[in-house]
Amino acid sequence: MSASQILASTIAGSWYPGNPARLKAMIGSFLAPCPAPEKPCNVLVVPHAGYPYSGPTAGYAYAAIDRKKIRRVILLAPSHRYGIRDLAVLPMADAVSTPLGTIPLDTDMRNALLGEAMFRADDGVHRVEHSTQIQYPFLQHCLGDFKLLPVIVGSLSARAADALAAALKPFLADDVLLVVSSDFIHYGSDFDYEPFPQDTEAKTRALNLDAADAIVRRDAARFERIVDESGATICGREPIRAALRMLPDGCTGSVLHYATSSDESRDFSRFVCYCSIGFRAEFPPAPERTDASAEADSGALSAADKSFLLDLARRAIQYALNTRMVATADALGVNRAALSPALRKNMGAFVTLSMKRNHRLRGCIGEIQPYRPLWKAVLGRAIDAAFRDPRFLPLTAEEFKDVEIEISALTPAVPVASWRDIVIGRHGMTLAKNGRSAVFLPQVAPEQGWGIEETLTNLAMKAGLPPDAWREGASFTVFEAIVFHE
Repeated sequence: MSASQILASTIAGSWYPGNPARLKAMIGSFLAPCPAPEKPCNVLVVPHAGYPYSGPTAGYAYAAIDRKKIRRVILLAPSHRYGIRDLAVLPMADAVSTPLGTIPLDTDMRNALLGEAMFRADDGVHRVEHSTQIQYPFLQHCLGDFKLLPVIVGSLSARAADALAAALKPFLADDVLLVVSSDFIHYGSDFDYEPFPQDTEAKTRALNLDAADAIVRRDAARFERIVDESGATICGREPIRAALRMLPDGCTGSVLHYATSSDESRDFSRFVCYCSIGFRAEFPPAPERTDASAEADSGALSAADKSFLLDLARRAIQYALNTRMVATADALGVNRAALSPALRKNMGAFVTLSMKRNHRLRGCIGEIQPYRPLWKAVLGRAIDAAFRDPRFLPLTAEEFKDVEIEISALTPAVPVASWRDIVIGRHGMTLAKNGRSAVFLPQVAPEQGWGIEETLTNLAMKAGLPPDAWREGASFTVFEAIVFHE
């Protein structure tokens, strides 16, 4: 692995010690006094200031996890340096490093997410962001061998927060730790936040703990109302909003520790607040990963399978239009025991909506990598295509009467050495270059009458790259699809 593929820490030696032995000893001192919970946590809210300030509070969070079980970490963090709206930024590098060593990034998860509209890749954003980097040494010290996917967000509309949660939730499993990086209120004139001239510390503490209680109770509406009405300067507000949408019913949370940067000095004219929160959520077992040949050998979809998936997609959209709620399998009466092996196998899928009268595209969202059963992928992506495609307004009931649904069930994407290995009409494809990427399904080029060069030119422009960017320095993956429609 070359140095250019590794994002080295830019805060070692300032936010935490640059010497490995000193860093390891400091983290150990933070963890030592923290009690282990009866049930380990697998969802955390953790502060991200310099270790002398927030390290003790972070210790309470990391002491609460199951160190032996976690194999993957999803880290949601706010952007402090770049203005980002309704996008989630992933790294393109293969790894990140700290004085404690190198952490491999979960490139499979990243590549799957980059097939979705709201995700972008930009190492520049990650290279300067302390809210992600401050968590890495704690994770290394506690977990050892694991893969990481850091996700940086800026401001999120409600629609974008829903889309982010829907995209990440399928990757949550019993071997995954979800970490939300956030400090709490920043108080002082330079933060433009000084609402309490009297009893400053006590009133700020009460507001922080009120917000924390809303998080613990998974009450996203109350949390947002508290922040909006008080103006509380909680820098990880947006990642917290998205995470609350991902937590399953029945999970339990608690405040693990609270502190401020001025607890020792007692100068509360300027200070930052830190709060660690832990949840125990029941996620499904980690899915078994399968390669392309295993998927290809597992049997084709029958006519009954295709009919079921198309009907499932239509009923899911209709349910959402009728109730303003996302349909669950139980709400739609899905009998899991009766599903065929082909429907239960892990496959990527895209759901495409088009208008019958003029064949105009009305929504298309999917997932390339096979991380969940095909029927679940179709159920989730039908809702996304109808209501969360950022290119369109949410589908209306009147429009739905004129919509035709098409489903593409995908084989896993595999890299190819060159664009010359792509076969038009057979292969779907992804192009990635300079932190940008885009995807075409196999049917796109034949429907447009494009040859390979015209296809790649349009794919490059879809990725926001120059038209000829595909000719040099780009990487490609290909996949195949079973395509069927109403």
